Amino acid sequence: MIAATPDGIKSALPQEHEALAQGTVLLEDQFTVLRQISSGGFGITYLAQDNYLERKVVIKECFPQVFCRRDGKRVVPRSQSYLTKHRTVVDMFIREARSIAKMRHPNIVGVHRIFEDNDTAYMALDLIEGHDLLDVINSKHDKLTPDQVKDILVKVLDAIELVHQRDLLHRDISPDNILLDKWGNPVLIDFGAAREEASRETRMLSTMLIVKDGYSPQEFYFSGGIQSPASDLYALAATFYHVISGEAPTNSQTRMADFAGKNPDPCPPLAGRFDGYEPEFLAAIDKAMHVLPQKRIQSARAWLDIIAPKTPSKIERVKPVSKKLERTLAQLVNETNDYVRNSQPIPVVPAAADAVAEQAGSAPPEVQTPLLRKVWRSFVVWLRRRLFGSRV
Repeated sequence: MIAATPDGIKSALPQEHEALAQGTVLLEDQFTVLRQISSGGFGITYLAQDNYLERKVVIKECFPQVFCRRDGKRVVPRSQSYLTKHRTVVDMFIREARSIAKMRHPNIVGVHRIFEDNDTAYMALDLIEGHDLLDVINSKHDKLTPDQVKDILVKVLDAIELVHQRDLLHRDISPDNILLDKWGNPVLIDFGAAREEASRETRMLSTMLIVKDGYSPQEFYFSGGIQSPASDLYALAATFYHVISGEAPTNSQTRMADFAGKNPDPCPPLAGRFDGYEPEFLAAIDKAMHVLPQKRIQSARAWLDIIAPKTPSKIERVKPVSKKLERTLAQLVNETNDYVRNSQPIPVVPAAADAVAEQAGSAPPEVQTPLLRKVWRSFVVWLRRRLFGSRV
């Protein structure tokens, strides 16, 4: 959730009176809070020590401060009338964490523990060593080349495609929520799904919709605004507009007002203004940043098809397998499992093995002893994973 820099761990917007104290232990004795990193309307983020694995992690605590307060370590409603609302937000936080944890992607922050403690919920995430895109924008020395910018955008789009395929929205894309690790690989952090869902639950929270001027599309600024994948793409485009131009985009509300008044867009397009970038690359960012949702690029894949049409998606890495091979492999597995289950020696290779060997490009061994039987079983498991990937 935060970047480790050579000077230490970045902090932002401290609220020490609400945060857990240094040295607080969570989940019995697994995690120890080292200090607060940042806070927002719906959560507090900490640097912590995983005492079991002996490494530093980031802990995000569900803390909807509008109707909750700290009572010792516990997070409690400010009044009895907020009890149900608090529980609803905690449940949504847990569902969000589980959804993120299922998204195995090199450019999405890893979630490796979700737990409840102190009458609220927490998730433990990877600590990314590096810096964020906002650091890059503000730095006089760490400027990115056009090729680097394109590479980062392509990777983030691939990650966002997976998010959207899971029927989720990020809702908080901005330069400070895209980290670059020490190898320059981008990592998308700090999803805001629970915040949006929580805002629908209570009128009080609807007045606290989390927006970031310059990056949030206009539909984020009012309760009931229709949000879609194009909303995330607007925020991503605005982020890279800032990276390329060095200037934060104009607030989308201001842009909408000028559009409605038939005035010129106060946010000048990138296309034609920056050498070193392909014209279609800049034009795609401009289109994704259109103030009207229906005029934007509608999907991450459509955007990738414009700027990197030959780039395969990381979420489509499983190669299709023929139906014939699927049936043959299933027969092989069933026959082999029958022998293993009955603890019988296998005098000959199961009947389907020859066909699989022919199609898979390797000949199976004869299986006649308990040791070789174990080897054969391991081979079957390996072959299934090799052919079917994550589907097995």
